[in-house]
Amino acid sequence: MRRAQVLTIVLVGLLQLVVIVTLALAGPEEDPHAAPIRVVAPAVVGAFVVERANSLQGRPVEAEALSTPAEARDSVRGGRSVAAIVVDLRQETDRVYVASANGTRLNQMVLAQITAIESSYGRSIAVTDLVPVRSGDADHWHAYVLAGTCVVVGLGVAVLITWRRGPHAETLTGGSWRLAASAAAAVVVGGVLAVLAAAYYDTGIAAWWLVMALTILAGATTTLALESLLGVPGIGVATTVLVLSAAPMVTLAHPLLLPEPWATLTQWLPHGAGRDAATSIAYFGGGQIVRPVLVLVVWSVISVVTTAVARRERARHLAVNP
Repeated sequence: MRRAQVLTIVLVGLLQLVVIVTLALAGPEEDPHAAPIRVVAPAVVGAFVVERANSLQGRPVEAEALSTPAEARDSVRGGRSVAAIVVDLRQETDRVYVASANGTRLNQMVLAQITAIESSYGRSIAVTDLVPVRSGDADHWHAYVLAGTCVVVGLGVAVLITWRRGPHAETLTGGSWRLAASAAAAVVVGGVLAVLAAAYYDTGIAAWWLVMALTILAGATTTLALESLLGVPGIGVATTVLVLSAAPMVTLAHPLLLPEPWATLTQWLPHGAGRDAATSIAYFGGGQIVRPVLVLVVWSVISVVTTAVARRERARHLAVNP
């Protein structure tokens, strides 16, 4: 084994150790990170409530004003906010809309913040759940499992291709075959998972199929790209990026409750994008899948380009040093 490969394996091992230790110490935060809430109230009162919410220590919530109660309800139903406050000055109790599909812990923490804000004005709240969680799917556990399964399948597809054809392709035809095989596996396995997900959540299949296939493809192409750069040790790096970094999902904590850097980082990784899209389809009508779908597409495109460039550079190197 060449010295460069040995050094790569050692570095990958150290990187995985750092990730594992970090995740072992990580756990859900005591407060959320800028959980989006919406406020509907008369102009002056609404401005005070928004200002008070946004000035809380640690910025646990991020408040914005809306014009009508209907807009507030739609924002919660569509997953654009985790809670919405509707202030009616004719009464002493304000209505707060939430979605239990966001998870019990997140709702409890956000409601605690809202209660503190409201009580400071001498008001109380009444809570209405607009998006109830399905029985047996607390903290949208099944959506998390689907996303995680897709990432692991993508990694497995790349490993299988490596086992059959080696860590990288030397020709354009070989590279095209790898991409075609990855895409075919993504479509087939993604379709099977989409049928299961649609049946469980009682939704359409198309959006699930798109997200499941893209998540698998992102996992496969990312692994192949890392192998094109590092050889077989690239599988170890891919495992760190795709699997070990997904460990916060095991806690079933909402992304807004993950400690930093996971709260920010995971949404830009394949497993986080797949999870966000799956949750949106499962409970919020799929209105928030554009960003995660784009993240998955970007991962695949960059990976394919990386693989092509690496193959070209290897060819150049061999031409200069036959």
